[in-house]
Amino acid sequence: MPTLYLNSQGVDARLNDRRVALSRFDYTNDDVDAFTVPIFDIDRVVVIGTPRVSMQLLHKFMYANIPVYFLSAHGRWVSSMVPNSNGSALRRLRQYDAARSATLAVMIARQLVYAKIRNMRRVLQRLAANREQSQDVEQMDACNSLLGYAQKVMDADTVAAIRGYEGIASACYFRRLGAFFPEDLPFTSRSRRPPRDAANAILSWTYTIVGAEIDAEIRCAGLDPCLGFLHDISYGRPSLALDLVEPLRAPLCDLLALNLLNHKLLKKEHFENHADDGGVYLKSDSRKIFFCEYEQYMERFFAESKGGSRVTFRRVIRNMVNAISQTVESNQEPQFFMMP
Repeated sequence: MPTLYLNSQGVDARLNDRRVALSRFDYTNDDVDAFTVPIFDIDRVVVIGTPRVSMQLLHKFMYANIPVYFLSAHGRWVSSMVPNSNGSALRRLRQYDAARSATLAVMIARQLVYAKIRNMRRVLQRLAANREQSQDVEQMDACNSLLGYAQKVMDADTVAAIRGYEGIASACYFRRLGAFFPEDLPFTSRSRRPPRDAANAILSWTYTIVGAEIDAEIRCAGLDPCLGFLHDISYGRPSLALDLVEPLRAPLCDLLALNLLNHKLLKKEHFENHADDGGVYLKSDSRKIFFCEYEQYMERFFAESKGGSRVTFRRVIRNMVNAISQTVESNQEPQFFMMP
């Protein structure tokens, strides 16, 4: 089990020797569901909402070098606990120096957004090919526009200009992406806080889960997740983690969301409206469906390029974090994931 998900308020997790003892009250059958998971089978833990997790178990996760991610009940990023990485203080000092360098910031931001736009274009091409829509006017216009924006990004000489092209390209991409959502769960425009429909709910949820994995990988590499290059540095914002989410939004998050909705793994009844903020969210008892599919996506092997080595998306995340490390230590221009 690569990831242990502790989901919902009724879950109780405690340490039992070298195993995690899990229990949850089953109100339907008036019974308690209980089972255990070996610690050595767990690579990471995701805590959603407010399940009961003993301090002894959290300590065990840290001693076993298992990162723990904390999300709100609505799937918003809260924080993480990762094994001690204070030995990389020199790397963080170099990262701080790199963040002050306009030249390095532009170089990194340029490559991030270029990879993001190329991936958005490739996703649209793949979706259109599956539906025999590659020659549709709207499809060709969107792909041609994205190619143009990618070229403009490579010529940009300020982070502000790069952000501008990224925003325009994303708007173009989402206008076309809406054509590939199911009719009963349509996507009309991007809404974030809160998500206004099921399509946006599953997109935001997936972005958050992937962002949590990236944040932990950054910390384990001895880097500061709050010190980014594309996103503004702001109190409490994991700017570097947000940076590295960008190239993976389309090829990982968006395709996963579309797969879940188009194959009816998630339906309208799996979502609920919340009166507190008017948002639409994935129901607590529906998250198991998401996580089963998510784990398959993250662990599935694929070739990064024609004839290239086979990787998983978790390996891709590690490679991108390593690319940042190499850049801050040697000023080497980074290369980020581009969908084959």
